[in-house]
Amino acid sequence: MQKVAVITGGSSGIGKALVLKYAQEGYAVVYTGRDTTRMDQLDQQLQDHNHLGLQLDAASKEDNEYLINTTIERFDRIDVLVCNAGISMRALFEDLDLEVFKDLMEVNFYGAIYATKFALPYLFESKGNIIAVSSINGYRSTPARSAYSSSKFAMQGFFETLRTEVMTRGVHVLIVCPG
Repeated sequence: MQKVAVITGGSSGIGKALVLKYAQEGYAVVYTGRDTTRMDQLDQQLQDHNHLGLQLDAASKEDNEYLINTTIERFDRIDVLVCNAGISMRALFEDLDLEVFKDLMEVNFYGAIYATKFALPYLFESKGNIIAVSSINGYRSTPARSAYSSSKFAMQGFFETLRTEVMTRGVHVLIVCPG
């Protein structure tokens, strides 16, 4: 049976590279994105591979539930979940609109939480993998990145806790922190 990788934020950057790599390795790939032009271009690159691109909001609990339910309906399994969707910011805290904190937490932190919550039962079945794409800013903050760093610190804490909760049940959790 073909393995299935689900990648949030898969239409550009690290996510796109992972979509292409998993497809090359023979996985069926389900990915999300916001930009329909980028998604259409990626669909063209993947035309010879088993894939599904979904335009969804990473911050939406309902969209994440739809992502997982649609993946199961189409492919009947999930072997890898990559929580990659994210947004960034640059501004000194004193100049920052507090809505930026809310937006970054909703996409970067809660988006990963929602995708993981809905995928976890299927990852237990497959003894699968969760890959959380965080940042070096999840370990060490830098100036003008207060909201971004906060969202990545929250991701780190959640996925480190989850790792200890699921490790004896066959699910592997990896936190990746590009610099």
